[in-house]
Amino acid sequence: MGIFGGHAAAQTGTASESAPLILRSSSLLQEVITPNARKELPTFLESNKLNEQASEQTQLEGQVTLRRGDILLKADQVEYNQADDFAKARGNVYVNRSGNIYQGPELNLYMDAFEGFFTQPNYRLLKNKAYGTASRIDFIDPSHSVMHNASFTTCQRKPGPDWMPDWFFRADKIAIDTDRNVGLVKGGSLQFKGLPLLPVPEVDFPLDDERKSGLLPPSFGADNIGGLEYSQPYYWNLAPNRDITFTPTYWSQRGIKLNTEFRYLEGLAPQPPFQGLMRFDYMESDKLRENKRRWSMNFAHAGLPNSYYAGGMLGFGLNINRASDDNYWKDFSLSNTLGVQRLMSSDVGLSWTNGFVSTTMRAQKWQTLQDLANVNNRITPPFDRLPQLTARIQRFNLIGGLDFSLDGDFTRFSSARDIDCATAASNSSSKLFYNCAPNADRAVSWAQLSRPFVTPYGYFTPKLQLHGRSYQFDGGLPTTLFYSGHQGQTSAGITTPTLSLDAGMAFERESRLFDRGWVQTLEPRIFYVNTPYREQNYLPNYDSGGNAFNFASLFTENAFGGHDRISDSNLLTVGATSRFIDPETGAEGARFGVAQRLRLKEQRVTLPDEPTAQTGLSDILAGATLNLSRSWALDSTVQYDPNTDNFRRRIVGGRYKPGSYRVINAAWRTENDALGNSVSQQLDLGWQWPLHDLWGGVDSHDGLGRGLGEGRWYSVARFNVDMLTKKPVESILGFEYDAGCWLSRTVIERQLIADGLARQRILFQLEFVGLSRLGTNAIGSLRNNVPRYQPLRQPAMTPSRFGNYE
Repeated sequence: MGIFGGHAAAQTGTASESAPLILRSSSLLQEVITPNARKELPTFLESNKLNEQASEQTQLEGQVTLRRGDILLKADQVEYNQADDFAKARGNVYVNRSGNIYQGPELNLYMDAFEGFFTQPNYRLLKNKAYGTASRIDFIDPSHSVMHNASFTTCQRKPGPDWMPDWFFRADKIAIDTDRNVGLVKGGSLQFKGLPLLPVPEVDFPLDDERKSGLLPPSFGADNIGGLEYSQPYYWNLAPNRDITFTPTYWSQRGIKLNTEFRYLEGLAPQPPFQGLMRFDYMESDKLRENKRRWSMNFAHAGLPNSYYAGGMLGFGLNINRASDDNYWKDFSLSNTLGVQRLMSSDVGLSWTNGFVSTTMRAQKWQTLQDLANVNNRITPPFDRLPQLTARIQRFNLIGGLDFSLDGDFTRFSSARDIDCATAASNSSSKLFYNCAPNADRAVSWAQLSRPFVTPYGYFTPKLQLHGRSYQFDGGLPTTLFYSGHQGQTSAGITTPTLSLDAGMAFERESRLFDRGWVQTLEPRIFYVNTPYREQNYLPNYDSGGNAFNFASLFTENAFGGHDRISDSNLLTVGATSRFIDPETGAEGARFGVAQRLRLKEQRVTLPDEPTAQTGLSDILAGATLNLSRSWALDSTVQYDPNTDNFRRRIVGGRYKPGSYRVINAAWRTENDALGNSVSQQLDLGWQWPLHDLWGGVDSHDGLGRGLGEGRWYSVARFNVDMLTKKPVESILGFEYDAGCWLSRTVIERQLIADGLARQRILFQLEFVGLSRLGTNAIGSLRNNVPRYQPLRQPAMTPSRFGNYE
């Protein structure tokens, strides 16, 4: 048994109090032996027979052991010259250096320099558990070695004389560089299942999971539109905090596209990070689109080199998303890394914060990708904000415990609404006339004053709000039906006060549920809001939308988001929540909630083309969440209309996860209109599950990212089905096979792009553990689509050199 200790040395000089010593914890025991320190290390010799000759020459025979620092040498015979630190070993030679093991019949080695050669050796590397044989290994220095006529594999040996690894490299030379943690193969071939799979004239591979420049594994694929697909990425590690990846891709039906991704992370603590990601995809000529040039870009950046200015903190954000044409979202929705949507926002913002004061300057511009094949699928372009200026003052616990905030917002809204206005002019019954809104300047001020009264058993918060806004319209309001009585009006102003009262209590008791002890809470809540009516339905809607009917929105003052609609309200919301909390861990095992509104007067302020909200009781909202065991989780939400005995909305979801690599997710979502007619029904089902040993051994596995054992098949899938049309919206089905040292993945994807247009593709991937992957990025597709999917192999902690300590 060995016991290793460390010591801390005091630094000389005077340390500044503003620069305290920063310690970083690590789960690895590290040791770096410098060349000068290595020369001072003692050498320990042990053998059955020792013969010391002149000139510091020592001969050892019989179970010889020579140890120095991180080098252990064993052999039948060793000749050791202390003067030049040279050892010549013969017979059953065994070397362990920092966990890397070499065995063979003959070794010549300068110990400190670790320079020499090994004949007919076999070897085993610590970091990736790779091993193999060679006719000779030349040790250049402690970090570099060259293996001649060598083999390389990570398949661990099985009993039996006829065993062969499922895959291995056979190469003229394999060079190992432990400083860069990379291996280089020259004149080799990759053998798989006894057959040559891929010639490898020259390629490097990682010894661990650190990033390294070079060619990445190619990928292959096929879809029903683009045809066969081949990609060959190249990764360039510019610096520890910067890298770039070039990926040329060939489609048999389209042509060649180049994808470029650049990442950077700058800045040192205590400064916030200065980071960004840029993607640019370019195709010079698309054969399926009349040889047009196609491109898309995404640039996301956050931070500044110096974030401190005028006593405050500066923030900067940039997010640019653009595409070359309207059909881009159809053609590259599956293969494009941007995940192109039809609404693409580009915005830039600068913020400044100093204590209770904050300001922002922002500009936002939209690109709308229209469906040129279906005019009924047209999207009205959102309004650009060129610019938007905001300011906020917020103070807490002022005189008498008051909280106060004041917000200001000035925005210039502009958008191209020519098509909407032209349609509205020719067809007054068309809903497009609601969207025929003029460009405008809008100024908003919003003051809030509240006084929270908080006790251990409850709270009560009265709040006063005053919301004011003014508009300046370009050319006046249009002459469409929507603006009847206000046509030609060039300005408008609205001021709206609001009073709200929010109160709640919390009760606790010991309880039992499912034969377990819990702390049960009962948390009733009551919320009242009163906002007088101000005529505003005629105003254009630039950024307002109705809040979703959920537990959060039921306890808010305004029924709308944004500033263009402030709902007139005289309503009371009553709700209650009950939670079951584990008394030992504090974990929440179950939660039940219910809430309903009582509207005391009709809400007359609405969004365009929406009815008013009538007096009386609203729908009842109820929800439940159960996490009573590590394996099961259930979640449900129901919106029930008692006036029509109609379930307007139902969401029921569950998860069963009894162990690693075993998960089933399911969700059922329905929505009805006010008359009870079904508007939407969707089934969402996904899973990852081993096909071998379906129910047994649910808690057994080889460790995180190591699977459940060799020789197992796994099924992975997700299906999102529209139950009204009985058609899948998105579907993915895959199978994985874990052979221990290699894995295979086969995935079939289908995505509904538009009515009558779907794209399918098949992905196949071979992963050679500790080496590389070949094929399409099937694992990326599974990660993005299957909730809680666990890769069978993922980066693990780099092993310590003490892992093979002897």
